[in-house]
Amino acid sequence: MKKLKSTLLALVVLATLTMCSKTEAFGDESAINNPVLENEKLTVDPSSIESELIELVNDHRASVGASTLVVSSSSYVHAKDHNDYMISKNKLSHDNFEARANKIATEIDAIQVSENVARFYTSAEGTLEGWLDSDSHKNTLEGDFTHTTLSVQLDKQGRPYFTQIFMKVEAQ
Repeated sequence: MKKLKSTLLALVVLATLTMCSKTEAFGDESAINNPVLENEKLTVDPSSIESELIELVNDHRASVGASTLVVSSSSYVHAKDHNDYMISKNKLSHDNFEARANKIATEIDAIQVSENVARFYTSAEGTLEGWLDSDSHKNTLEGDFTHTTLSVQLDKQGRPYFTQIFMKVEAQ
C-alpha cells in the first residue's frame, strides 16, 4: 500500500510538470513540485493572487536590475483562454503558444512573447518561488520584457491554474 501511494504521488508530480516557452525556442521542461495534490480542495481568490503575483514579479525584477513590467490588459484574454484550455485538458501545457504569441504580437506590436504556466499553487509567493526554482521560468521572469499579463483561473475543484505572458514592446 505504501509503495502504491509513493507511485501515485510520483505520477501526480510528473503529471504536473511546469514549463515555460519563448518564441525563439521552448525552454527546458523541469518539474516544479506543486504544493497541493490533485484531489485536495482549495479556497483561493484568483483576482487577489493575480495582483499580488504581478507585484511580486515586479519586485523581484527590480531586485535583479530588470525593468518593472507594465500590465497589458488587452492581452489578458489570451492568458485566460489558455487557462481555460489547460483546465479543460486537466494538464499544464503550452499548446497553441505560437498562435497565441502571434495574436498578441499583432495586437500590441510586441517583438517578443514568452509565458510561464503553473497550477495548484495556493499563493502568489508559492508560485513565484516555484518559478524562481526553475532555471527556464526564472530566465523568462527576469527576461528583457516590457509588458505582462497574468490570469489565474480555478478548475471545478477550486484549484488554480496560472498563465503569465511576458511581452517586449519597443518604444515608439
